[in-house]
Amino acid sequence: MSYQRLEKAFYRLAQLDHAIAMLGWDQQVMMPPKGNAARGRALAELQVMSTEIMQAPSLLEAMAVAESESGGLEDWQQANLREMVSDIKAANAVPKELVEALAIASNDCEHAWRSLRQDNNWRDFEPLLQKVVDLTVEKAQALNAALRDEKGFANDYEALLDVYDPGTRMKRIDPVFTQLKTELPVLLQEVMERQNAESPPTGQTSPVEKHRQVALAHNIMGILGIDFDASRLDEAAHPFSGGVSDDSRITSRYDELDVFGGIMAVIHECGHSRYETGLNRDWRYRPVGSSMGMGVHESQSLFFEMQLGRSRPFIEAIAPLFSKHLADVPAFSANNMYRLCTRVEPGLIRVNADEVTYPLHVILRYELERDLVLGKAEVKDIPERWDVAMHEHLGLDTTGNYRDGPMQDIHWPSGSIGYFPSYTLGAMNAAQLYHAMQRAIPDAPELVGRLELQPIFEWLSANVWQKGRLHSYDDLMTGATGETLNPRYFLDHLRSRYRRSD
Repeated sequence: MSYQRLEKAFYRLAQLDHAIAMLGWDQQVMMPPKGNAARGRALAELQVMSTEIMQAPSLLEAMAVAESESGGLEDWQQANLREMVSDIKAANAVPKELVEALAIASNDCEHAWRSLRQDNNWRDFEPLLQKVVDLTVEKAQALNAALRDEKGFANDYEALLDVYDPGTRMKRIDPVFTQLKTELPVLLQEVMERQNAESPPTGQTSPVEKHRQVALAHNIMGILGIDFDASRLDEAAHPFSGGVSDDSRITSRYDELDVFGGIMAVIHECGHSRYETGLNRDWRYRPVGSSMGMGVHESQSLFFEMQLGRSRPFIEAIAPLFSKHLADVPAFSANNMYRLCTRVEPGLIRVNADEVTYPLHVILRYELERDLVLGKAEVKDIPERWDVAMHEHLGLDTTGNYRDGPMQDIHWPSGSIGYFPSYTLGAMNAAQLYHAMQRAIPDAPELVGRLELQPIFEWLSANVWQKGRLHSYDDLMTGATGETLNPRYFLDHLRSRYRRSD
């Protein structure tokens, strides 16, 4: 049967994706620098092999027949067929030569970015990024030309949004981001005025060795349900979670004078890991059993980091672990840590930003990458546009500071253009899911305070993890929360947490 032929091909593709994931993890964590060029070519070749499988005439024939014979399939198989067809059509829209060229250019740019960023060297970075952007625009044009009628893309940028968040369009993003740009600066000013009138929390004054932070991180990972027989923690230049469902690779980075940054990154990545490892095993190696778009993926990481990790009950519960692993000092008291973790202050670095200012960082990047793809901006314009937006949104100056400005993120050099909106969509999804979870589990705050988190994980598993790609994004959110994405829950969450008085 043609459906089974498709499943067999996607099994092969899953194995190639496994190899790509592990080689990518090794590249960022273990590989010596001189191995990059060869590794980049190897990864590009694996991506070309995947594309060749997708573009094989026999697979296209099987797809057409499978669609015509789909009447006898079970519901989950119907969903799997839908996702396989979608993936095949997208893969056939982009020539394999372009796949290879973009893979190599992104690899070279990302590798160079690691040292050029440290040197604040925009001049040498710009032409490398320009090549990535040019090839990404070609990819966007190819996707839009092939899929516009079927998917309803309004422009080339929406074709990239769909890669990372299937079904997401600018008509969903723009009104929400406009609302955030209007309401968040008002809330930011209000919260800062209140916090400035209070005595500041006690900051960390003494360095903490990395091995102590790692021990604490492992302790917290266990609390968050990480299976260490199927997971590991390592260090990377940019925290990420990778690997596969039975071999999850979590990374963080550590600063001896900022324990919270590394620990919160671990909690964030644990959310990604629990989602991937919690997917339906009966659908393994099938698209229907894969994670949803990055807006849902980021909702899980932000559920863990922001909804759980920065809540007062969770902070109070883990405070003794800080004293145990690090030091019994005022900075690590429960109340002080909560105040530190909920301190609102405009800063240059997105990954260190608080919940109130974080969306403004994302909006800046969204508007820039959108205009790059749509021909309304050029790579050479990025530093100036970045500085103007930082002044406008956060009142900060980044003139000449490329390292902490437009070179700070890994996404653009790695070719992940169209990804950034997922972070704020994910934050909104997380708040909405948490609100729904609390309706289902009224004593959730008390459970968090006792670190009895299994009922919460079971709710996430039933409503998100086990669903995979069975439903559309809107149907997934409606099933879990009773409605499609509603930014009200995110704004209510921010007002509730940051208007509090200690």
